[in-house]
Amino acid sequence: MASVTIREVADLAGVSIKTVSRILNDEPYVTEITRKKVNDAIQQLGYVASMPARRLASGQSYTIGLIFHNASWHYIQDVQMNVMETANKYGYSVLLHPCDITNQNHAHEIMNMVHQKQVDGFIFTPPSDNASELIQKLKVMQFPFVRLTPMDRESQLPFVTATDYQGALDMTKYLIELGHKRIAYVIGPQEQRAAHDRFAGYKDALLSAGYLFDPETMIQGDDHFESGYAASMSLISLDDRPTAIFCNNDEMAAGAMSAVFETGMNVPKDISIAGFDNIPLSKQVWPPLTTVDQPIAKIAKKATKHLVALLRGEELECLHCEIPTRLVIRKSTAQNFH
Repeated sequence: MASVTIREVADLAGVSIKTVSRILNDEPYVTEITRKKVNDAIQQLGYVASMPARRLASGQSYTIGLIFHNASWHYIQDVQMNVMETANKYGYSVLLHPCDITNQNHAHEIMNMVHQKQVDGFIFTPPSDNASELIQKLKVMQFPFVRLTPMDRESQLPFVTATDYQGALDMTKYLIELGHKRIAYVIGPQEQRAAHDRFAGYKDALLSAGYLFDPETMIQGDDHFESGYAASMSLISLDDRPTAIFCNNDEMAAGAMSAVFETGMNVPKDISIAGFDNIPLSKQVWPPLTTVDQPIAKIAKKATKHLVALLRGEELECLHCEIPTRLVIRKSTAQNFH
């Protein structure tokens, strides 16, 4: 049996082939009456548009490029899953591609994807958005892209992020309310804006409580388990050791907990540990980790919806979107009686 053609759909609906194509591609500016006629004809005839035909008709690849570099695997996996889920609902597939900002070959590969029309738009995850030359080229070309938590917040380019500053401020205040006065902090990668905002929230909470800001209790980390472990070993060895350690992310907080237990101390009896992100690991460690929930799924979904809107020529509901964080109190933090 011969397959149904787009011309047959157009004839039954009493519209042009171009109108059917626009509706199949979910383009705007089609009346609801016309859209219903075409959809009814599609259902009645059992028409199925092949992806190659759809791409040929529209000149689009129906593929979104998800750009990443050196992020926590838990983070990028969560982003990927939610970008794919949302993109698929709109008929798009997702292509992952690395972008090390120090590697010119990666930037060339991404521009080749644009020139060869392999993708219709990009979602940049941190710190790949720091590839300023690449970002500028895409901007000049008016090639659609959306960034997650970018370093640059001043430009008129769309991005979606979390309230990282507020989340860290809230967590530090919570630790202070528990009676902790010497709260250490393991800092995240300096090339990521979220790390700067979280550190700023931590510092401001301490200062507003009237506590001394002691550089000795701040150690640079890289968002991986090993650096959280190493940083905490150093903090524990201080003559005036902290009673609480707040880490830029949950992976480092898990490393911090391991260091505390290895030295024969207890979490949270001897030292309280807190993280940031609320990845699955935070519920799997013992004791379960007190953390700040970064709404990664919501961020990834909203960024994908924004990119699809750009691809359709629609107006964005917000150019710069911030999604609220929230405290998640578990058993790794406790009242300080020292």
